[in-house]
Amino acid sequence: MTEPNRRTRGIQRGPRSIQVVESVRAATLAELSRTGFAGLTIDAVAKAAGVSRPTIYRRWPSKAALLQSVVEPLLERYDVDPRTGSAFGDLLALMVLIRENAARPEGRAMITAATTGAAELHELVHAANARTVAPFHRALQRAVERGELSPASDVPIIAYILFQAVVMWEPAHGSPPSDPDLHRILTTVLTPAV
Repeated sequence: MTEPNRRTRGIQRGPRSIQVVESVRAATLAELSRTGFAGLTIDAVAKAAGVSRPTIYRRWPSKAALLQSVVEPLLERYDVDPRTGSAFGDLLALMVLIRENAARPEGRAMITAATTGAAELHELVHAANARTVAPFHRALQRAVERGELSPASDVPIIAYILFQAVVMWEPAHGSPPSDPDLHRILTTVLTPAV
């Protein structure tokens, strides 16, 4: 016997909706920690969150969308620029932010999922990386405008190097970069080679 088609009211708003979103985000994070991205299923998330599959699919039509909802609060942190008054201070604050985000369960889930090379994550990983590098571009551009960096500075390359230095530190060294490591990286990148 087939179940009759049910009409739904679409995506709901309000306190219950907020509760559902938070429950699904928590369930997704727990499932990612338990099974990894490859083992993540909509059924398992729905069951763990105490909601129906249609509830999940209305807001999150794919596993990538579920992962996006988990990491969005971390990505939002890159939307607010540090304003320390110096290029060194702004860039260091951004490097610390990457390190902090990577240490959070949501950051770990994103890093682990991204390393699977899943084709369905290509767009999400690209967008997350671009959003993370963007404040470096803005900080460096402010530094050029203040005269701290030469107008000839290759802002996109400097931003990319600083971003990658933090992201790749732990896989290369077995632990996140320390504060002295971050200072050393930043000083090296910002000091012109003779």
